[in-house]
Amino acid sequence: MPAQKRHLPDTHLKAVFTKEGADGRFPDPAKQELWESITRDFLGLRTYGYKDLNHWMDKQTHLAMGLTMMAAAELGVEATSLEGFDSTSVDKAFKIRESGHTTTVLLALGYPDPARVHTTSISRFEADQLFTFM
Repeated sequence: MPAQKRHLPDTHLKAVFTKEGADGRFPDPAKQELWESITRDFLGLRTYGYKDLNHWMDKQTHLAMGLTMMAAAELGVEATSLEGFDSTSVDKAFKIRESGHTTTVLLALGYPDPARVHTTSISRFEADQLFTFM
């Protein structure tokens, strides 16, 4: 069940920067300082300018989920995302909000039942109707 933080406190940001420093992500301290400044500016813009920080974090959750689905496919595991659910009920059932997060999407993982494989074709538009190739 992918979830995102409900709020992004400065303590979380400091923890991320500390972890990056400990991991040696930026061997040059000046580059880490620049990265931290750029990150704070970006989050400030999302929080006070566009006022869409939660929407942006939701999109980040979906990106991570997409990568998880691709990794599952590589392992032969079926995956599908589920939206249109009552996040308040899910959060309550699994005590998600107590951790400072909220559910944004559900991810079902499993192996297909060979006895229930669909034999009818799936209807899809042609690629040139869905994508713009440049």
